[in-house]
Order: sequence, then structure tokens, then C-alpha cells
Amino acid sequence: MDWQPGDVLLLHTGFLGWHVRQEAAVREAMAERGALRNIGLAHDEEMARYLWNAHVAAVVSDNPSVEVWPANTTDAASPFGYLHRVLIGQFGMALGELWWLEDLALSCRSDGRYEMFLTAAPINVPGGVGSPANALAIK
Repeated sequence: MDWQPGDVLLLHTGFLGWHVRQEAAVREAMAERGALRNIGLAHDEEMARYLWNAHVAAVVSDNPSVEVWPANTTDAASPFGYLHRVLIGQFGMALGELWWLEDLALSCRSDGRYEMFLTAAPINVPGGVGSPANALAIK
């Protein structure tokens, strides 16, 4: 894959589409502390180096955490227990989670076009640390 500086990596795992199709009991069980398990990017130095060298501006996924969850907490001193620490704190990279990517992934698969104009305008809240994405992809 050829990356251009400022590209956004959109990671469609299928998690969110699967999640909304589950009955309430399944969703509630996953909400219990420590019960969540999901796929995502590896939370290691190799992945951080790859994203840095690709010059991506952001990583967006349709799961609760961009990286594999649960995090690797065996080495609390390591920044790679959570990829967030490196991507946000050291790279200044934006992350988006729980984005609805299912329709976009189907569209890309059907026409073979995987490039688009992507915009996301967060809510302007002084002191805020998170926001709904308010994202729009134009192909």
C-alpha cells in the first residue's frame, strides 16, 4: 500500500456491525468490567514504527479500542501496553473509535475504490477530551 502524508487509516473489523445485531443480554455482558475482548492493531513498537513511517494523520476503527483489547499490562513501564500512549502522546496522532464503517467498507468493496475525502469535525467543548466524530466520507 502506498501511503501519502496525512492519510487516515480506516480499520473495519466488523465489530460494531456485529455488536448492534446482538441481543441486549450479549451487549450487557460485554459491558462488564474486564469482559471486553476485541481485535485491532498490535500494541507494540513495530506497529508504532509502521504508522510513524507511513505518516498517517489518524487511525480510525469500528471497535472500542484501536488496538487489541485487553491491553498488555504486564510491563507497566512500557509505553506499548497501550498503543494510545505512543500514538496520541508522542506522535500527536488522532484516534477514532466506534465509527460506523460498515456501509463505507461495503461501498469500497463493491466499486474497488478505497480513496475518499474524509472529514470529521468534533464538538467544540472547552476542556473536552473526546467527542462524537461527526464524520463524513465523500467518494
